[in-house]
Amino acid sequence: MAARPQRWRRILSWTALGLLLALLAAAGYGWQQWQRLQQEQGIVRLDWQGLVLSRHGLQLQRLELEQLAADGRRLQLGADALQLDWRLSRAEPYLQRLAVQQLQLDWQAPATPTGQPSRLPSSDELASLLAWLPRQLSIERIAASLPCPDGRCRLEGHLQLQQPGAALLPTSLRLELQEAQHHVILTGDLSGALDDARLQLALDLDGQPHLALDARLSAAEQHRTLQGALQLPARPPVPWLHDWLAQWLGAATAPLWQVPDALQLDAKWTLRLPISWQPQNGLPSRIELDHARLQARLPRLRTDDLDLRQPSADLRLSGRWQAQEMLLTFAEDSQITVQRLDSLAAGLRLDDLRAGLAGLQLKHAAAGTPQLAGPFTLYTARLQQPQLSPQGWRWQGRLDATAQTTRLDGSLGNDAGLALDLQLRRPASGAVNLQGTLSEIALATGNPLAKTLRDWPALLELTGGRLQGNGTLQLAAGSGTPSADLQLQLQQVGGIYDRSELSGLDARLTARLRGQRLELQLPELRLASLNPGVPLGPLQLRADYQAALAQPLAGRLQLWQADSGLLGGQLHVAPIRLELARRPLQLPVQVRGLELAKLLAVYPAEGLSGSGTLDGQLPLRIDRNGLSIDNGQLQARPPGGVLQFRSERIRAFGQSNPALRLAVTALEDFQYDQLHSQVSYDPQGKLLLVLRLQGRNPALEGGRPVNFTITLEENVPALLTSLQLSGRVNEAIQRRVQQRLQPRH
Repeated sequence: MAARPQRWRRILSWTALGLLLALLAAAGYGWQQWQRLQQEQGIVRLDWQGLVLSRHGLQLQRLELEQLAADGRRLQLGADALQLDWRLSRAEPYLQRLAVQQLQLDWQAPATPTGQPSRLPSSDELASLLAWLPRQLSIERIAASLPCPDGRCRLEGHLQLQQPGAALLPTSLRLELQEAQHHVILTGDLSGALDDARLQLALDLDGQPHLALDARLSAAEQHRTLQGALQLPARPPVPWLHDWLAQWLGAATAPLWQVPDALQLDAKWTLRLPISWQPQNGLPSRIELDHARLQARLPRLRTDDLDLRQPSADLRLSGRWQAQEMLLTFAEDSQITVQRLDSLAAGLRLDDLRAGLAGLQLKHAAAGTPQLAGPFTLYTARLQQPQLSPQGWRWQGRLDATAQTTRLDGSLGNDAGLALDLQLRRPASGAVNLQGTLSEIALATGNPLAKTLRDWPALLELTGGRLQGNGTLQLAAGSGTPSADLQLQLQQVGGIYDRSELSGLDARLTARLRGQRLELQLPELRLASLNPGVPLGPLQLRADYQAALAQPLAGRLQLWQADSGLLGGQLHVAPIRLELARRPLQLPVQVRGLELAKLLAVYPAEGLSGSGTLDGQLPLRIDRNGLSIDNGQLQARPPGGVLQFRSERIRAFGQSNPALRLAVTALEDFQYDQLHSQVSYDPQGKLLLVLRLQGRNPALEGGRPVNFTITLEENVPALLTSLQLSGRVNEAIQRRVQQRLQPRH
């Protein structure tokens, strides 16, 4: 019998030794895991004092923790008089209450900011976090030191939070912080059951209400309806709070809360939400929207360049969210409106601006980026801009946009009847490419360009023919200097310029903008007729022009061809290069084959006729005062011609003067063999002709030779006016001339 107790003693000894070794192994493993957790979380110090542990919770007189992240982010935390109560039940253990008398917090920003915003927790992570939060959280005094743009911000306050855990309801929150003279109070309540819940949230900044949210969720027939209102009064947020949030969330989110002055948001919504819930964490696995509606309005919204007055949105939505995939479709009558929009930089004003979103879809998949695609319309009742005449404009087309790329295709038109097909591309590089095609304009039915462009020449009126064009505009990423190309084509265009009638104009014009250089090319221009009272034509012109964009009228003009018919002859300018910034400009015009009979036919002198062919040169001079001709020359081709001046009034006037009677008799049938003329013209419109004639009249003294020198002065503008009033131009030009001749009071 003595051996049995000894055997039991050995068994107990080995069992005790085994348990001791197991405890030591468990302790070692636990210590190893604790060391690993500290290393992963960057915990470099963890101390506590006055630990009291029971089955109902624990108490700490003092807790200190220091955390250092790999990017240099440092957190130092200290808590006094900490008490944590828990409830250990088999069904559902949870933390019941956490009370802290004083919490000290010192947080240092990363030493090398990444520029990336802090990652927000996913829905599963958020639900898990809420489930482990104590039902009651109370911090009597908070003393925090946080990074701010100007150094350090020191905040003081307290926090109260009550919530049931995973079910989320009911929950109440009160957070109060103070920094110097600034005071922030955030309060919130979420009450009721899942089928009938109400959320109230309020933010008070410096003693004034700044945000108010009131929403209610109710269930009926397996659907849930969310109704509520969000209000922001007309006051910007506390600047230091915005700066601190921007720095805390990362440099990339600096514009997170750049709310302009006088901002007020009053958003109201009613949503019909068929939702299936995940009971384990209280969050939905699928949300379907059916005839959802969101309405929002602001009295005013201003940025550095834009000023929007009474912007509002009325969005009617249908769609779904499931497994991190979202699809929203804007229904009929969805629109965004702005009573007035001003762009200070562009000098632009839009009245009654409306964006139609019907059919537009917002898509987002877990593996991709959000995409906005579908039809898109834009309308403004009145657009005002320095280069455009005020009127209504409208856009209708399709939008395809992601965070990296944008694509617009559609048509742009205005009240004047102008129509453009436009395509805009903005790839991931950030460059902008715009292509436009001007729909063919039948000028016989009207000229929308004249009613659109403020700088359209007031004296130019196009009444026939066709006009069309196309162009491109490119803007490289990060560049403020665009590149542009423009092509215009005119076919059989007719009309009036000033007091001249033009017809049969065919032309092609190309324009290029490269940086600060402007290039114009006129490869072809043909004008059948230009009639200011004396018909010109046909006219042909080919030219190039280059100028700096800052001085568009001080460039270089290269004339390749400039020819025009005149009175049976031809005006010709040899190829020449002109520097428009260097005045005066010299432009030699050659005259070939001018028929004297046609010239005298248009000259309003009674009984004057003749024949012959004239050649010569007219050196045009252009300066600040206008156009002039110095020492021009015209001469008749051999063998000469005939000049006849038969006027009874002049014959009667010369009866009393023998010399004048001889001249009148000679000119009644003067057969010249030489005719030479000097031509001068001044900027005031005075034409001076000095004619030298050599010839004879066969009926005068046996046809002896006679030499004439005749000086003629003529006011060309007055001469053209008389020709125009005599019916040599159309009625529209005659009316213009008559209006100008009327006395001005």
